[in-house]
Amino acid sequence: MEMRLAPQRRRRQQRRRRYTIIAVVLVIIILVFGYFMTVNQPRADAKSQITHKAQKTQKIKYVDHFYRVSRSHTYYSVTGKNKDNQTVGVINRKGSNKLTTVKMADGLSAKDIQQTVKNNYPVKKITSLGLATYEGVPAWDVTFIDKRDNLNFMTYQFKDGKVLRSVQNF
Repeated sequence: MEMRLAPQRRRRQQRRRRYTIIAVVLVIIILVFGYFMTVNQPRADAKSQITHKAQKTQKIKYVDHFYRVSRSHTYYSVTGKNKDNQTVGVINRKGSNKLTTVKMADGLSAKDIQQTVKNNYPVKKITSLGLATYEGVPAWDVTFIDKRDNLNFMTYQFKDGKVLRSVQNF
């Protein structure tokens, strides 16, 4: 009788080990998922707020892209279609209720700015791109790393692509 119990006891212990390993893996997956949800929550909240403001004031019907720019102030912007089916951009400075609206057809797109940067500088990677205002003028802010691993920051005027500010090799 004693000999029959030993294999059963071993199997029970192996089952417990398997269940414990499965439980630990599940807990780790839940914690990682929760961490990423928590980390992305401020961005999701900002996107929701600017989208709500823009839709409430009927400046935009639906959103295609969301941008975030941080300089001396933080700017949130969205691009999408308005009620007349025109592509527009809506810019909002954090903490302000004022919305700046630009027709995307009247200026350069994000792809145009990316191409301009790639044509004029030895770009290794564009790290951020966003629509904001610079001294009251709608502008694209681009941050990129060049081939020599230097960080560069450029501000281009939305309307014509004129360089408004350039900070290179820092």
